[in-house]
Amino acid sequence: MPQARTFLTMGSMSGPLLLAATALLLACDTRPAGQSTPSARTTLAASEAIAISNVTVVDVTGRAPQSGVTVVIRGHDIAELGRDVSIPAGAVRVDGTGKFLIPGLWDMHAHHQGTGAQAVDLFVANGVVGTRDMGADLDFILPLRDRIARGELLGPEILTTGPILDDRPAHWPFRRRVRNAEEARAAVRDLSARRVDFIKVHDGTPRDAFFAMAEEAKRVGLPLVGHVPNDVTVEEAIDAGMRSIEHLANYRVLNECSANPPHQQIACDERFERLAAKRVWQTPTMTFFQLIPEMFTGKPLPHAEYASDELLEMTRQNVKTSKLDERALSFFRTNNQTSLVGIGRMFSRGVGLLAACDGLVPGFCLHDELEWLTRAGLTPIQALQAATVNAAAFLDREHTQGTIAPGQRADLVLLDADPSTDIRNTRRIAAVVLRGRLVPGPEVNRIVASHRRRDAR
Repeated sequence: MPQARTFLTMGSMSGPLLLAATALLLACDTRPAGQSTPSARTTLAASEAIAISNVTVVDVTGRAPQSGVTVVIRGHDIAELGRDVSIPAGAVRVDGTGKFLIPGLWDMHAHHQGTGAQAVDLFVANGVVGTRDMGADLDFILPLRDRIARGELLGPEILTTGPILDDRPAHWPFRRRVRNAEEARAAVRDLSARRVDFIKVHDGTPRDAFFAMAEEAKRVGLPLVGHVPNDVTVEEAIDAGMRSIEHLANYRVLNECSANPPHQQIACDERFERLAAKRVWQTPTMTFFQLIPEMFTGKPLPHAEYASDELLEMTRQNVKTSKLDERALSFFRTNNQTSLVGIGRMFSRGVGLLAACDGLVPGFCLHDELEWLTRAGLTPIQALQAATVNAAAFLDREHTQGTIAPGQRADLVLLDADPSTDIRNTRRIAAVVLRGRLVPGPEVNRIVASHRRRDAR
């Protein structure tokens, strides 16, 4: 479908916080406790065995919760689960009475280079056990990924695209410039050799480069993810094999989905059904887009008291140097409202959703995103699915991650209240289990407190 666009001047906006906003405005449609508080090093070592007793297990697949359950963890995995399970001798015991256990959460669109390497433990303290980094320099993200995997840092598992592949100026962050099909194929081969997990395209990826990249990514076995390039239609991107589309394709996926004439709504539903049939996942990042009008009218970054210096400075510079006039802000306000309607309709047509927040304050923003999903019409359990079983399905890990069952990886979050009745209860974290490593409540609190800024009011 041809796209009519209005071009808006953004100035020198940069940084992961506004990667999506930059692209959108440059090419947008006019339409409790363990036995003791461990040291940081102790936290990184998996216990011989952990037993969480008398807990209510929240089944994020939609089945009824199981109360009075004991969950036994050995090594990195869940070993046993049930009401009559024996607790191994010497196991670290966690009393789950009155508490609720959910699978660990995934942030499926993060930017660690923008939020800071020192912030990785803040993800864990918020129950985020894995992230999909969607744009970073290789010499930053690969060592960080590997240090966490080796247990040298307490942080979420990181899967990464490495640099974004498009034809943007050199000063745009986290990119490798590709101008044609030949350069696109070479970039995919190089990134595959460096062991990235995905290939990411963006608005400025040239048309011929996009299709060459799609072919080469299939050949080397890497999923193609990102924005739908300006010169490619959503339908073409679907047929080329994109596995996930970020930010609702800069609203292009939803641009017919508000209170429009019936024939446009039918066309929109047909598009949704095509997305669902091809298993193309959507990562709405609603928290990010809802924030933009507020941030550019003087309101502080949410959870700024836990933001790194890098993130706050990047935010200040983006606001200072960007030129978002009232017309641009109005565009965001309008589309932020219609997107809530469209996301509900998209979900009802079977499109899979992934929870993410695009490089805002680590961990905290994912809980904000889960709230926005419920405002779009999802139930609390359906919102939880976007950060658990859906992430596992997207990663082809359904048999090892995303639910609470024997044989699944021991990535768990213990909560003080039931998230199936109120999604805001995902914030009430009593303890986290990360790949079989217990992070008890006192350690969670210590991590959060260590990131609280001295200049926070």
